[in-house]
Amino acid sequence: MGRTGWIRAWKRVERVVSQGHVILEVVDARFPFRSHKLMKLVNMKRRSLIFIINKSDLISREDAEKLAEKTKGILVSTKSRRGKFQLLKLLKSRIREGRELKVGIVGRPNVGKSSLINYLAGRRSAKVGVEAGFTKGEQWIRIDPRILLIDSPGIIYEGESESELVLQNALEIDKHDDPVGVALELMEKHPEMLKKFKLKEVGEAALEELATKLGKLNKGGEANIEEAAKIMVRKWQRS
Repeated sequence: MGRTGWIRAWKRVERVVSQGHVILEVVDARFPFRSHKLMKLVNMKRRSLIFIINKSDLISREDAEKLAEKTKGILVSTKSRRGKFQLLKLLKSRIREGRELKVGIVGRPNVGKSSLINYLAGRRSAKVGVEAGFTKGEQWIRIDPRILLIDSPGIIYEGESESELVLQNALEIDKHDDPVGVALELMEKHPEMLKKFKLKEVGEAALEELATKLGKLNKGGEANIEEAAKIMVRKWQRS
């Protein structure tokens, strides 16, 4: 995302924070990166911020509990039906007498914001997509007679490299101009990916091995390591 796109996305977040009484900052449990800029904005607007650790089933229970204790966040998993009662109870405690509670949801692309809304609402009230940034605009969704959710597109925070965003599942690998570089960084940081694909080699040789194994070849029979790199990174993002 270019600077103009980032600014446009952030302005939308500012609108959501301005409209909501409580803001849910949703993160992927595997990549629990918080936005200091969001915290400053929430404090400036005098809103309440709740940290939601989504996809908590994708890390060990021990790590999840340590993370929740450290961040004072709520562990949620729409897949394993975790955290809904705790979160709704907390939201209901914030309702003022005679008023509706408006709740804003923000976070990076692909952290599961729309899935969380569906989970809280108990029905498919927001579209869910696999591709990062699927949600295109805000919408109001009632999850309780006195609680409204404001959906928001994901945020790509400024100052991070595109490779970092890909490995944090906030940017699709097809939108990166150096998938091989990203895959090499992935294998260096997470060598277990070699085991997942049962590869004996490392580095670019591992990508050549994977391309050959999967039949991803260029004309002339040369291994298409770029396509192999994309396959490996997609596996990482969706595992």
